[in-house]
Amino acid sequence: MTTSILLIRKVLAYVLPILLISLTPLLFSCQDSSDAYMEKGKALLREGKTREGIGYLNQAIGKDLENAEAFNTRGVAYFELKEYPNAMLDYRQAISIDPSLYRPYFNRALLFTAQNQLDSALADYGKAAQLAPDTADIYLNRGQVNALLDNTSEAIQDFERATQLDGENPLAWYNLGNTYYRQQQYAQAEMAFKQASRYDPKFGKAFYGLGLSQYENGEKDLACLNFQQAERLGFAEAAAALSNYCGK
Repeated sequence: MTTSILLIRKVLAYVLPILLISLTPLLFSCQDSSDAYMEKGKALLREGKTREGIGYLNQAIGKDLENAEAFNTRGVAYFELKEYPNAMLDYRQAISIDPSLYRPYFNRALLFTAQNQLDSALADYGKAAQLAPDTADIYLNRGQVNALLDNTSEAIQDFERATQLDGENPLAWYNLGNTYYRQQQYAQAEMAFKQASRYDPKFGKAFYGLGLSQYENGEKDLACLNFQQAERLGFAEAAAALSNYCGK
C-alpha cells in the first residue's frame, strides 16, 4: 500500500448525528404554564437564540420543578454553549424525575462523548436503546462510540440496526460503509456507500468513499467517476484521489 493511499484513507471519518431537542410542534398557550414556557424556549433554541431560550426554560422549571423535559431541554441549551457541568446537572435531574425518558440518556451520552468518557457514553446509549429500541439515531451514535473504542463488530451491528430502522438515512449507510472499509471489506463498503449517495445525492464524502471502495475492488473507471462527482460536490480530498488514482 502506498503512502498516498494511506493519506487519502485518513480523511474518511465517521459522521455523527446530533439529536438534541425533541422537536415537538410549537404549542402556544394563553395559560401561564410550565409547558408553555418550555415550548417557547424550544422555539428560541431552534432559532439559535440559546441564551434567550434558557430564560424561558428557567421559567418553565420555576413553574414546575418536576418538568423533566424542561430540564432535558435546558441541558441541551447548555451543551450547545459548551457549559458542560450545567448540562450534566440538568440531564441528571431529568433522569431523576422521569427515568423512563430516553432523551436525557441520549443527550448525556453525547456529553460524555464530547468529554471523551466513552465507556459512560456507551452505558447511556445502552439505556436509551432499552427505552426506545426503535430509534435509529441511538444505534447510529452508539456505533460511532463503538468504532472509536475499536469495538468493530459491535459498531457494524449498530450501524446495520440503524439502517434497518431508517433505511433512507445516509449517515447510517455512510458510517456502515466506513467501518467495512476500515476492515478492508470493500464489497460491503461499496454497497453501503452506494446507499448513502443514493439517499443524499449531495453527500460528496459518500461518493468519495464509494470511489475508494470501487478502486480497491478493481473498478477503476467507476471509482474515477465517483471521485469526479465528489469533487463537483465540493469534497476537497477528491482532487488528490483523482491525481493519485486516475491521473487527472
